[in-house]
Amino acid sequence: MKKLDEETALAIVFANTKRKKRTENLLTIAKAFDYLVKSYGSPKAVAERVGLSTEMIRQFLAVLKLPAEVQRMFSNRELDSVDVAKELLALSDPARQIVAAKAIADSLSKDARDIKRLIKAVKLSAGEAKKIVLDAKPKGLHIFMIDLDDETYGAITKQAKNMKIQPVELVRGIVTNWLKQTTKKSVR
Repeated sequence: MKKLDEETALAIVFANTKRKKRTENLLTIAKAFDYLVKSYGSPKAVAERVGLSTEMIRQFLAVLKLPAEVQRMFSNRELDSVDVAKELLALSDPARQIVAAKAIADSLSKDARDIKRLIKAVKLSAGEAKKIVLDAKPKGLHIFMIDLDDETYGAITKQAKNMKIQPVELVRGIVTNWLKQTTKKSVR
């Protein structure tokens, strides 16, 4: 990371909070906010200077309150959402934060089985796990949970592997084709 001074910290913050696409990882942005909070004396003073809410600044700063292993995941962009940082911070035990972070990073496919792994790994309720995964999903992505027996899941996985695509892509294609066919039949 670049050596921080006020100008560099402000440049990082403006370039990565005023655009849709960030060039810096969340750990770098959090460190820039931390520098500014220490320089200006409070998150409120920084908020007034950069035009963001104090809550948004606190969400960025949440990354710095997480264990070093989780911070590395944000630095490497395995995790890349302030909402995820906020949810992880809600787990008070650092060991659970690490386990949940790994599970969330693994669940970025948004597959229902990933959600089940998250529940088992962190011992969260189904509702808590669903909320964490849904909060971490990109905007505009819609998730349907389908409970499949092992035989069906195995067949989908095998077919997807043969086609050299992810299982979720195969299921998406099947559903899309089915919708096109049923739409054509209902128009006739």
